Amino acid sequence: MRARPTPAAESEQRLEAALRSVVEQLPGATPQQRAFLLKRAGDVCVGLGEQRRALGWYGRAVDQHLELGEEEQAATLCRLIIYVQPDAVRARCTLTWIAIGTERHPEAGEQLGAYIDAARHADQAPMAAQQLGWMFGVVSSPNLRRQIVAGMRALGEEARADAMAEALRADPAPYAVDRDRLWEQLMEATVRHQRPG
Repeated sequence: MRARPTPAAESEQRLEAALRSVVEQLPGATPQQRAFLLKRAGDVCVGLGEQRRALGWYGRAVDQHLELGEEEQAATLCRLIIYVQPDAVRARCTLTWIAIGTERHPEAGEQLGAYIDAARHADQAPMAAQQLGWMFGVVSSPNLRRQIVAGMRALGEEARADAMAEALRADPAPYAVDRDRLWEQLMEATVRHQRPG
């Protein structure tokens, strides 16, 4: 007589069966279809109580939307990730970059504060400091640049914050925004740099 599967094994089997049809469609999908399918896989995971597993699927869907230049869809998914996992750090970072990339500076300042708080609580200050350094390098808004300096201090990066503050004093708005450079940095920081491996 075969042993009955444990509840955890049964739950895993249900999840794998529910994901199978989505996963089988991914190889032949167009980029837009791929973004939809990746989100769908995350929804399946949430529906079966596997919120942590959903985050990977949702994160890949965010990346796909960003690669398609669909920043609003990516932002919507980031907000969903935060709803599912309130302490999500990467989604907050991506929301900050999207606000910077679309030059919504007041929103970027709000997102920046939430990102710094989440990174500090998750012991991800070194990665957040790297992200803030990149942000400072592409932002032309003096107010947002000051917020980035303050954020660097909040992360405990006094020397870097001092160097940024000196650069800000020397030239508060060093250049006009180069949209191509800004978008390339956004992609580098949110998609390519964040991928495992």
